[in-house]
Amino acid sequence: MINKKDVAFNKSYWDGFYKHNFKHTPSQFCVSVLTELDDKAVIVELGSGNGRDSLYFASQGHMTIALDLSHEAINSCEAEAVKRHVDHSYFVQADLTSQQQLKGIIEKARSKAKNTPLTFYSRFVMHSLDDNQEQTLLAILADNIQEGEKIYFEFRSQEDADLDKHFGGHYRRYVDTDLFFSRLKNGGFEIEYQIIGQGMAKYKEEDPFVARIIAKKS
Repeated sequence: MINKKDVAFNKSYWDGFYKHNFKHTPSQFCVSVLTELDDKAVIVELGSGNGRDSLYFASQGHMTIALDLSHEAINSCEAEAVKRHVDHSYFVQADLTSQQQLKGIIEKARSKAKNTPLTFYSRFVMHSLDDNQEQTLLAILADNIQEGEKIYFEFRSQEDADLDKHFGGHYRRYVDTDLFFSRLKNGGFEIEYQIIGQGMAKYKEEDPFVARIIAKKS
């Protein structure tokens, strides 16, 4: 694991990872979120990785607009969408901590959604950001998410720091959930649901501690 954030190194790592790794099955979190969504919800995924969740949301009738920093991830997602004949998913290479880029993507999503509220989704992304990036992203979301819209988070919490990891060699930060909740509330979000524990993101021999949060802009 890399403890110091190096954006260029991290991007190179994930470009290589997504070039050779694609998973078709959705995450447990994705499936659980689906039970919460209204029909035809429009989803903005912040950090889509290999697209396993975005494409599954789309397969269930939801328009998805997904962004990721890795161009290899975006290329892979676009090719898979064509292969699956999914015509209502959109993938954009972008930095989710860039106010200009993220605001533009959210505006694009609103134009496609027309009068439908957006749903925001972020799985296993927050712990890939350093603390300054976390604060920047939450500030952008606070400014651009509208009243009543929700965001669904899943990420590694502090309790996961000392556990063995299946994948190493890249930056991880174990999120201080109390501080994260405080920042959400300061940004005008109400915490509707929260849980921290194991058994929710198990992968082979790894059973990480993760936090799941549903926050609504109030």
